[in-house]
Amino acid sequence: MSRRSSWWHLVSMIRALDRTRLLTLPIVVFAAACSGDDGAALPANLAGGAVGNGGQTGQGGGLGNGGQTVQGGLGSGGVIAPSPGGSTSRGGASSTGGQQVTGGAPNTGGKSTGGLSSGGVTASGGTSPKGGGSSLGGIGPTGGASPAGGSNVTGGNAATGGAKPAGGSTTTGGTSATGGAAAAGGASGRYKVCNFSSGLNVAWVNFANDVPNPNISTFNTIFKNTYNAGGRVIRWWFHTNGTVTPGYDSSGLAKSIVQSHIDGVKAILDAANNNGVTIVLSLWSFDMLQSNAGSAYTNNKNLLEVDANRQAYVDLYLTPLVNAIKGHPGLYAWEIFNEPEGMGPNGWATYRTTLAAIQKTVNWCAAAIHTADPSALVTSSAVTMDYCSTVSGKQNLYSDTALRNVGGKQNGTLDFYQVHYYTSNGTSNSVFMNAASHWGLTDKKLVIGEFAAQATEGVAKDDLHKKLYDTGYNGAWAWSYDADWLWPAMQVSMQNLFNAYADIGDCPRNGG
Repeated sequence: MSRRSSWWHLVSMIRALDRTRLLTLPIVVFAAACSGDDGAALPANLAGGAVGNGGQTGQGGGLGNGGQTVQGGLGSGGVIAPSPGGSTSRGGASSTGGQQVTGGAPNTGGKSTGGLSSGGVTASGGTSPKGGGSSLGGIGPTGGASPAGGSNVTGGNAATGGAKPAGGSTTTGGTSATGGAAAAGGASGRYKVCNFSSGLNVAWVNFANDVPNPNISTFNTIFKNTYNAGGRVIRWWFHTNGTVTPGYDSSGLAKSIVQSHIDGVKAILDAANNNGVTIVLSLWSFDMLQSNAGSAYTNNKNLLEVDANRQAYVDLYLTPLVNAIKGHPGLYAWEIFNEPEGMGPNGWATYRTTLAAIQKTVNWCAAAIHTADPSALVTSSAVTMDYCSTVSGKQNLYSDTALRNVGGKQNGTLDFYQVHYYTSNGTSNSVFMNAASHWGLTDKKLVIGEFAAQATEGVAKDDLHKKLYDTGYNGAWAWSYDADWLWPAMQVSMQNLFNAYADIGDCPRNGG
């Protein structure tokens, strides 16, 4: 949801005062979008630097126009140091020219989730108070070896020539989903969709710029702390707004992937695997049509709307990347978009596209991933249940039928649904007031990919993960380690869940 000028400082400050987004302000709203053995010790060489105190949020004495949020940036070695680059509102504007902390990367701050009201209309009013300055003092290793290199979980063989998914249609290069062995609605293989994937968002260490040169020391600290708290899945953003990757030529087409980009992604996956966690690799965010994308937004928009441009990205960048990292034990799933509805007709991004363009891009990218790696898991996140539900008054843009009808590619479907929730989305979208069964999504598992790491609608902060498990959801990834509700805000919630249920530690290496 998961983002740098004085304007963004103001939004971040407002966010810090009222994450519930009930304020009515004359500004554009930036909304948010749809038993393991824990006793083995991590290798001593993973101890890494301790997480330092991430700078506190200066609230400027309230909602005064001059108040600015001072966001702690991530320094090297996992130490949080004040970043002169400034904080980012969750609205998605990246800091253009944010300075890097010596030895580290600037923390671009938080994510304003202005939210959508029921029906997908931008909520009138309010921003959320992201950017609270929580101490980053993580926990030390509790001992135990994380899976060295991580062996593949077989989970089923890919069907030669494609087999039928749950819907019954033949998928090109697909796999069988019979008997529940395969992930609901999609591929079976090395990893299955977990019964419950527990974890958090890191989103970025250096906004849109973690690749090609990731700050591995900082990632190691984040991954280690997450593992020690019982988390096993971490959601991380790759292209984000397209300012660094994938890169475009003079005609506006995506360039062929370069080895440094592959190496950067592999380095992050290696670090995750070495620390016992796995990554959900989120390709794009609604930020691709934000002003923070600069001149790249034109090429980004064409990638969404022009078949030739989309195909160039698929052929020259995405497919080679999938081939380069398929089977990596540090990769749990691919995500096509973070909250793409934000750049849809009723969204909040600076520039807009159509919902059909979003669906077609999901379909084509999912098909490319499944074709290159039939065992891969693919998802895409929706900003609210308004876009991923069969409840009356809502719609499911991401069902197999919806994606195939728009994009035309039979294997361009999702393996599990992912939806986000913040209180500003309204109680009609609340995943803490409604069980998973309420949304009518019987064909695939449902993960809550973002939620505030704070007490929500009667659920204590330290019970959030367990609440979602107990009400039938299939994953909970708190927002966010290094933005808004900073680590260790979600630490105890993950630990309580891990202590309560034996299957949490099994995800995803043993099916979870």
